Amino acid sequence: MGDIALVDIGSSRVKWQVRSPDGDVTGSGATREPAGCVRALASMAQASPLTAVWVSRVTGDRGLEFSGELAAAGLGAAVHAVQAVAVGPNGLHSDYAVGQLGVDRYCALVAARACGDTPVIVVDAGTAVTVDVLHADGQHAGGYLLPGRQLGWEALQPRLADRIAPREASQWPEDLDPAPGLNSADALERGWGLGLAGALDGLIARSRTDLGEPAACWLTGGDAYWLAPLLREEARIVPNLVLDGLWELSRWDDAVCAG
Repeated sequence: MGDIALVDIGSSRVKWQVRSPDGDVTGSGATREPAGCVRALASMAQASPLTAVWVSRVTGDRGLEFSGELAAAGLGAAVHAVQAVAVGPNGLHSDYAVGQLGVDRYCALVAARACGDTPVIVVDAGTAVTVDVLHADGQHAGGYLLPGRQLGWEALQPRLADRIAPREASQWPEDLDPAPGLNSADALERGWGLGLAGALDGLIARSRTDLGEPAACWLTGGDAYWLAPLLREEARIVPNLVLDGLWELSRWDDAVCAG
């Protein structure tokens, strides 16, 4: 068994890792476009051929673009596009509506479940912010969806276009100033950022109460480092939960095939 590639195609970024059969990360990166990820994987494959590519992908053009670029690169690796299922590895079970649980959320839950019989609240801060609640026995209790910081900006900015300019995700400051804004752009940035953090604090606290036992909160996604200092509830940043979940799924698939 050779190296495998793990690829998370999100709405804004494509994150990837290459891992050895033992799980050691031998390469990693992030690009805005799927083509950049494929070029990086093709370059690494020249030194050590890839035997498989495991992909968590959004629906639509970005997923199709990645598939086309990968086929054109001629890597010769088996491609596994993950889908969320009701019963996953290590006793993970979800009653979420069929076809509606995002594959990135599913992979993050797989990664959380792989860490043992412990309750976990998974917050993925990306284009959308998702909160998923996992019981100690592996039952997914469901979750919550909120617009992320960029989506929140984009929802209101057009209505205030005479005083607030459009903003790309790359234009956000690294840290949020919590002081009241003295112009509409600052007021929106700070109001939405603190409001999002407040909403998440409430959801995390409620989920911990509903679980009925102490639960860790794992924070992942592109905005995790921006969001973490704004939260009052205790949370730990786990940067690559989706990729970790893809790795667990690749091992589970091998076990299923072997059985």
